[in-house]
Amino acid sequence: MQKQRVKTSVKASIKDGVAWALMSGFADPYGVPFALALGATPMGIGLLRSLPPLASAFCQLFTEKIVLALGRCKKAMLLAVGLQAAALAGAAAAVFLPARWALAAFIALTAVYTVAGNLSGPPWAVLMGEYIPPSKRGNFFGLRSQLVGVVFFAASFLAARILGLWEKAALWGFFFIFAAAAAFRLASFYYLTLMYEPRNSYHMPRGAGVDFLSSLDLRKGRIPALFFSVFLLLCSTYLSAPFFGVYALSDLRCGYTRYMVLMSVGPLMTYLFMRRWGRLADLYGSVRILKAAFLLIPLVPLFWTFSRNFYYLSVVEIFSGIIWGAYLIGMNNFIYETAPAHSRTGYNAFYSFIGGLAQFGGALAGGWLYGRLPAVWGSSFIFLLFISAALRALAVAPLLLLVREVRAVKTGGPLELLSVISGFRPAGG
Repeated sequence: MQKQRVKTSVKASIKDGVAWALMSGFADPYGVPFALALGATPMGIGLLRSLPPLASAFCQLFTEKIVLALGRCKKAMLLAVGLQAAALAGAAAAVFLPARWALAAFIALTAVYTVAGNLSGPPWAVLMGEYIPPSKRGNFFGLRSQLVGVVFFAASFLAARILGLWEKAALWGFFFIFAAAAAFRLASFYYLTLMYEPRNSYHMPRGAGVDFLSSLDLRKGRIPALFFSVFLLLCSTYLSAPFFGVYALSDLRCGYTRYMVLMSVGPLMTYLFMRRWGRLADLYGSVRILKAAFLLIPLVPLFWTFSRNFYYLSVVEIFSGIIWGAYLIGMNNFIYETAPAHSRTGYNAFYSFIGGLAQFGGALAGGWLYGRLPAVWGSSFIFLLFISAALRALAVAPLLLLVREVRAVKTGGPLELLSVISGFRPAGG
């Protein structure tokens, strides 16, 4: 009976992933264009991309308490997902508000959307950790991510076409796609109700939270050192990330279809390559995969400075998506490998906390700098990209010096990893 419930839960998690991808494809790439249509300035975009993650970061500190108060991970997850669907519906309705209130309401509801989405993540991750055996996690999450990526890209393309049809009445187009996103999240809610939660309390948090400072041991170099590198990397990334959309729409004069390609082809490649990265992480270790990602991520903003050609930038985003896939699967596997089951809620919450804090600091600083930096090759955004690249490179040092594998893994050099990820050599072969 329990085995059948686990199979049903795994199937439900895949369907939930499809519904989530439809929601995300309709909403996430178009938050910045929606805000611009509501009259946002670059500083307003900075607030849109910084205040929601800040609110989310601090709410993550209460994730364990929420799970404990409700008594089950599943209840906490469903509450957060329902709230996220409601926030999307409210964001769509911002088009009906007076102009002076619409943008503020949209930013506030985006904050609720972000908080709820991040609160749903840790309890979901705990349940999935109960279903999938350690030796198959990388492969399963990679396979699920491939499916999610294809659906996300298709949804983003469809949303772009819808906005193109409503070009002369753009706000109505944004109303439609955000309302549709809310409906997709409700479908996701339904599939999550089918997931099974074991009656034992082994996976439940114990209320102590994550004693981060007391666990700091630089000689062992586990989660604390890695989280420090992650904070530096994400803070420098979000210094420029919120403004790629502004650059594409304002400086490059992209239409919605080309904008969608530039904003979505990266996430698509992330999802498509995550299964391959997952297999590599299972074999060669999550730390080796993370080191590859941290070394290559600083190249992305540099590549963006070389040309304004749409096709060239699309290739850069393909490269970016592949490398960020390594980062995501490496972090996912490392937390599962390092944290015991009862601590995973706390560690996933803390990971989201530092990510939100980094996004707040980076986006707010980027919004302030965007209008003050001198123009390089016709745009101050280029200068911002150089700063972002330099700061991303600094994040590599703590990871390389302090973080080590926590389990026995297969040895292999960079060329072997490259041959496997490129498909010239099978994983494990």
